[in-house]
Amino acid sequence: MSRTANSSSAQQPFVVYRAQLEQARQRGRDLLRQGAGGLQIATAIAESIEQLLLQIIQDQFQELSAAEQKLIQQNCSILVIGGSGRGLMAPFSDVDMLFLYRNQVVDEFSNFIGNVVRNCWDAGLKLGHSVRTIADSIKMARTEPEFATAMIEARSIWGDEHLAEQLIRSYYRHVILFRRRIFFEQCVAARWEERKQHGGAVMQLEPDIKRSPGGLRDIHLLRWTGYARYGTSNLDMLRLDGRINSRDVRTLKNARDYLLKVRIQLHYEAGKQQDLFTKDSQLWMAEQRQIEGTNGQRPVEILMQEYFRHSKAVAEITERFIKAHRPLPFLSRAYDFLMTHRSDGILKIAPDHLDVVPKYRSEVCNNLEEILKLFDTASLYGISIAPDLLDAIREAALKLPPTITNRSIDLFRAIMGRSTQLGPTLRIMSETGILNLLIPYMQHAYCLLQFNQYHSYTVDEHTFRAIEAAELFADDDSALGSSYRNIEDKDLLNLAILLHDIGKGYGEDHSKMGAMIATDTAVRLGLREDEQKLLVFLVLEHLTMAHLAFRRDISDPDILFEFSQKVGSPEKLRMLYVLTAADITAVGPGVFTDWKSELLADLYERTMLLLGGKHSRYHRDQRLARVKQLVRNHLDLPQIPEYEEDPDSWFTELFNSFSPHYLLVNSSERIAADIKILRDLPPDQIVVEGEFEPDTGTVNYHVIAPAMYSQACFHRMVSVFTSRRMEIISAQITTSASGGVVDSFHVIDHDFVDEVPLSQIEKIEEEIRKAVKGESDARTMFLSNQRFHESTELSGEYELGRVEIDNHSSKRCTIIDVISNDRTGLLYIISRAISRMGLSVVMAKISTHLDQVVDVFYVIDEHEQKIVDEERLQQIRQKLESTLHDFELEGYKRYQRV
Repeated sequence: MSRTANSSSAQQPFVVYRAQLEQARQRGRDLLRQGAGGLQIATAIAESIEQLLLQIIQDQFQELSAAEQKLIQQNCSILVIGGSGRGLMAPFSDVDMLFLYRNQVVDEFSNFIGNVVRNCWDAGLKLGHSVRTIADSIKMARTEPEFATAMIEARSIWGDEHLAEQLIRSYYRHVILFRRRIFFEQCVAARWEERKQHGGAVMQLEPDIKRSPGGLRDIHLLRWTGYARYGTSNLDMLRLDGRINSRDVRTLKNARDYLLKVRIQLHYEAGKQQDLFTKDSQLWMAEQRQIEGTNGQRPVEILMQEYFRHSKAVAEITERFIKAHRPLPFLSRAYDFLMTHRSDGILKIAPDHLDVVPKYRSEVCNNLEEILKLFDTASLYGISIAPDLLDAIREAALKLPPTITNRSIDLFRAIMGRSTQLGPTLRIMSETGILNLLIPYMQHAYCLLQFNQYHSYTVDEHTFRAIEAAELFADDDSALGSSYRNIEDKDLLNLAILLHDIGKGYGEDHSKMGAMIATDTAVRLGLREDEQKLLVFLVLEHLTMAHLAFRRDISDPDILFEFSQKVGSPEKLRMLYVLTAADITAVGPGVFTDWKSELLADLYERTMLLLGGKHSRYHRDQRLARVKQLVRNHLDLPQIPEYEEDPDSWFTELFNSFSPHYLLVNSSERIAADIKILRDLPPDQIVVEGEFEPDTGTVNYHVIAPAMYSQACFHRMVSVFTSRRMEIISAQITTSASGGVVDSFHVIDHDFVDEVPLSQIEKIEEEIRKAVKGESDARTMFLSNQRFHESTELSGEYELGRVEIDNHSSKRCTIIDVISNDRTGLLYIISRAISRMGLSVVMAKISTHLDQVVDVFYVIDEHEQKIVDEERLQQIRQKLESTLHDFELEGYKRYQRV
């Protein structure tokens, strides 16, 4: 036989194996296409892959001599463990195997298994395997929780079944039976750590189907701990033994089927193992499942609300099971027994939980007032409610009447007035259905998704986090903490936080819709008329302070006066301030930055002074006169009576040429230094000063340029920061009457975790000088830094940006708000377009957002006037929207043509 023929013959089994693997995966695809459930598909795939494994093993076994076959068959066993042992696999899952042997066949078994493993890999199977004796396996299981839990699912598929049974018995005896509590805690600790590594929250918007909280691994954990505690991992057996109720088992099985199907679809979409449910995958799956949107929810939001309802239920049931069945050391049980006391002959109050005497349990659980007393008492003592009591409340809540008594309302308001433990209490009230009974609208917010770049959580999770954020303000040594502590009606504040986003998902302005819901809720809870008005005001205006602080010039007395008139009282201002800060904090980790906190506190303090009757301090003319005098003193100019001619007229001319915003927000020392530099600055020189500010983690770049560089100066400076992928937090733009430029940029340099080194600051200073002088162009900087490939393309269902023009808030300027998805380089493209339309940017507030990224530009025309012509305003809007939409579609590729 020729060498070519031998080679072809040798390769033939691998071709057959690969074909079998593809058939196994195709079987799953066919079932998926036919509408089969996740459990059915996962079982079918596992069965087919197991048949392939057996074929590979048997083919290799047949190549052994008769003596070798006998020796291996009597002393070796092959087991599938983990997901393979459960018989549930996704199409590209790893195959988890344990090759078990007795010591007398080490060499023979090693050669045999080496060939089996090699053939599996050649066939396209990805193995997670180990080769061990019984002793090795037990030792490994006692020290490695991941292997120990995989062994719970161990099942022999080939070889000596007695050897496999011996391992399983030994495993149970040495790893589980006499160390139940240790094993239980190892399982829980390992899973909690895994949860932390995969987001730590059920409601994260890009979950890992398997490992995130509420994922498939939580169901595994419940089964593992059930096995550790009661010797069985079967849900139905646990139900029959009374360890878990029928409703929870049914919920878990439905969720498992749903999550398995999602995971299988993700694998098929990616053509590989893929468990991360990305936003792009969510969009694709919503389209594949032909989900129809509503007026208030997009298809993808409906899909993810369904997903989160399953995952949240899984997380809650698992956590309850762990808490209810966790084995406690004898001393802990004895301590609890000795320290537990009764209250009113009904409640049992232990050091860490609250329970009800068994004979009164039915009476308590079937009365809303009594249930609320439980929550109120638990909140007062800072302890939890016993897990089995919560189960009873959960069942009873389904049958309680929808009407609520005055006593129930009083108890609910007492709970809402707590300054500690309110967040956890409301979460439990939500999980048991009691919160939905009190405020039916809360059911709408349950697992409601906001599909955008800016929120990290669902509406209900965001709301509970906002409540918890407000509680933490109590210990804050700041204006925010002082405001929180001085609020008298904390129950109304917390109710407003609970309802502030309740209007989302209806297809209307969520603040207005939320105000309508707040009105209904106020009536349901019997609030007085003044309380109703306060609640509705807080919900309706919960975005107002953020809008003003981040998007408007709060040194403008007209804006402050209008806002103070709208608020009307210090108490309302304190509540709105705390609500705003809590809302921003709960958007996602790191959103409420020191910078935003400072801006919000500034607006609060200015408005509080107005509400306190101290108008004179913020009367602009008087403040400007005071600033002028301070600046004059810093420049050491002579004191000139108002009726005499000013010999230093250059100073008055320069001072008056600056915008009131610049003069009122900068220190007199800074203004004096800028005026002195401008007076002495040669016509062809540019001064750039960079300084790192450790309190905010930003670098302030202060740029002073003569009139000859004023045209297009702003967007040229922006091009430097954009090319370096720096985040511009704010920009203050000032052009004097003579055309001199004084600009300040606060930026975050993401190349440095801690302090930005002086060498980097000096490098950026030089780049700014070159850019302003026109010695370098944007295209060269963008391409030389080569960073824009890091940006991802936006999915088609992201909301396109928009441009809003406000000609009301400022007497001097037209305000342009650019509301968009956050893209590297957006600010440069927009600022260049503004410059090319002949507009000058007087002030800018950059990349500050609550629900969206918003860049705000205060602009004037060629004659330094507000734009009032409606036709030109329309042209400006259309031009900017066209520029914005083109950029959103092309992203960083536009830099190659700048």
